[in-house]
Amino acid sequence: MNLIARYRNPGFEAVADGVMDFFDKRPDLYRDGISFGSSGSEETSKQPAKVSTDISLVSLDRSDPQAFAMSEVIIRGVNAALEQYLKERPLFRECCPEQSLFVNPIFNLQRYAPSEGFISWHCDWTTSEELTEPVHRVLAWILYCNSIDSAGTEFFWQKHHEEAERGKLILFPAGLSHIHRGRVNHFYSKTIATGWINSGTQEAYISRLSKSGI
Repeated sequence: MNLIARYRNPGFEAVADGVMDFFDKRPDLYRDGISFGSSGSEETSKQPAKVSTDISLVSLDRSDPQAFAMSEVIIRGVNAALEQYLKERPLFRECCPEQSLFVNPIFNLQRYAPSEGFISWHCDWTTSEELTEPVHRVLAWILYCNSIDSAGTEFFWQKHHEEAERGKLILFPAGLSHIHRGRVNHFYSKTIATGWINSGTQEAYISRLSKSGI
C-alpha cells in the first residue's frame, strides 16, 4: 500500500488560506530556514541544503494569541488526517513503538521565494538532539498553502512528484524509505506548513520538555 497519503477538503483549503494571511501579517516572526542532517551530496555540497523564510510555531504556547490560534487549527487538521491515515493502515499503529503516535506541537511555516527551496535530498528522521526529538519521528506532514506548478515534493525511491496544490495535506514516513526534496520554481513563491508525527504520547513528550526547562 502506498504510504504517501494525501487529504483534501474545504477545511484544509481554509487553513491554507489562513496560513498565507498569517505569514504575510507576521514578519516579526520570520527567521532564516535551517535544516538538520542534510545529505551533503556532491550536487548540493557547495550551496545551502535549504533556503527559506520560516516561522516556528508551538501549539502549547499561548503567549501570542494570534500564533496560538493559527497553530491550534493546523494541529487539529493534521490530527484528523493522522487518524484517517491509521484507520486506512491499522498495522502501522500496531507495529509502532508504544502503539501510539502524536502530532508534534512544534512545527514550521515555510515560504520559499522564487529559486529557493529545500534542494538537498533528505529524510525527516535524524539523530540530531533538538526539541522535536527527531529520532522518534515516524511520519512527516506537509500542507501546501498555495498552488504552484512544478514546485511540490520529489520522492527519490518512489520516483514521484507530489504537486503543490492549495489545501492538500500529505503524510509520509519520516525515515530513509522516503528520501525527498523540494522542487524549485524560479518564478513563483511557495508557502507550506510542515512538521512531524512522533511515536509515543504527547503527555510524555511534554513532560520531557518541562524537565529540560523549556
